[in-house]
Amino acid sequence: MDYKYEDIPLLDFIKTLTIYRGLTLRKLLKKLHEEKGFSNSYAGFYNKLKNQTLKFSEINDITNTLGYEIIFRDIK
Repeated sequence: MDYKYEDIPLLDFIKTLTIYRGLTLRKLLKKLHEEKGFSNSYAGFYNKLKNQTLKFSEINDITNTLGYEIIFRDIK
């Protein structure tokens, strides 16, 4: 299934992808901590999502952990 990022908050987009994989944000954070060394702080993670202050590398780690890839495509 393909998802296209629209003009919605990053938090809602990541939550949608996470729920589709049968996880919660807390379980996602636990996997990210185990696989990528993310901080264990749920509050900090949630605030970064809410404030849209994640680095691109962090978003890439999240999508990889969830089993997605980011594709850039020309808009024609």
